[in-house]
Amino acid sequence: MRTADHRILITADLPGLSTALLQPLSPQRWHGHERDSLLRAVAGCDALLVTANERVDEALLSAAGAGLRVVGTYSVGTDHVDLEACARAGVRVVTAAGTLASAMAEHTFGLMLACARRIVEADRFVRTGVDWRWEPDAFLGAQLAGHRLGVLGMGSIGQAVARRARAFDMEVHCLRHRPEAVHAPDLIPHATLGDLARVSDFLTIHVPLTSQTDRMVDKAVMAALPSGAVIVNTSRGRVVAQSAMIELLESGHLGGVALDVFEEEPLVPDELRRNPRAVLTPHIGSATTTTRQGMTAEVLRRIKLALA
Repeated sequence: MRTADHRILITADLPGLSTALLQPLSPQRWHGHERDSLLRAVAGCDALLVTANERVDEALLSAAGAGLRVVGTYSVGTDHVDLEACARAGVRVVTAAGTLASAMAEHTFGLMLACARRIVEADRFVRTGVDWRWEPDAFLGAQLAGHRLGVLGMGSIGQAVARRARAFDMEVHCLRHRPEAVHAPDLIPHATLGDLARVSDFLTIHVPLTSQTDRMVDKAVMAALPSGAVIVNTSRGRVVAQSAMIELLESGHLGGVALDVFEEEPLVPDELRRNPRAVLTPHIGSATTTTRQGMTAEVLRRIKLALA
């Protein structure tokens, strides 16, 4: 593997990034935020390692020049990468796939529990310092046990969520689109998203953002959910029709939403920020030390293989 002369531009300080991991690449760092600055910095590089904050399109590929051979993204999703433009330019795209499932599944359940059990509301109440006493009906929420979980997307993350749901004594439902992934006898498959919605007391979303999944969880799907259902989204904000979700949350049809992603990050609508039944986190589903370090190592491994 002869990569000693290969220049790689890295657009963020990544957890676990070390000289040993970078060897034998020649790294350069970009610490800016302006698009024009990135277009200048990428010129002449052989490899590019970006985060989901950077858009990889024809303009960026052109600025890099004909020597660019591989783009690595510090993510599993590639919705910020123009895959067709990369293919036309002969640039390979690699991701950190295979490293996120456990962390994402844990965060999904953290959000689900926080929303169902009103943990964030209760935490804020205690922090006010007001006098309080135990009351039988204070902060009543929903328990997970005995309820039905709809898992939209049965890739590695969705399957990890399904496994954990069994430990919470939940009945797990999914779509029949990938029968090879639905191998457990206790998973209940459904033919359509509408069918899945109608039986989902909790709906958790784990599909990539593509032209097919853009706002696939629309108002009709959400209206089909049982009254009081909770939506959990740790995939991409635009998979859900956000304005319709807010409308159904404010009407009371949705019992709550637990979101790690939003339609136009970092913008979060005021209606969500002030709603006590909305639990919101800033796109941190994979944010464990172990996972983020693993992502760094994996995407660099794949970049080196592409350059070999």
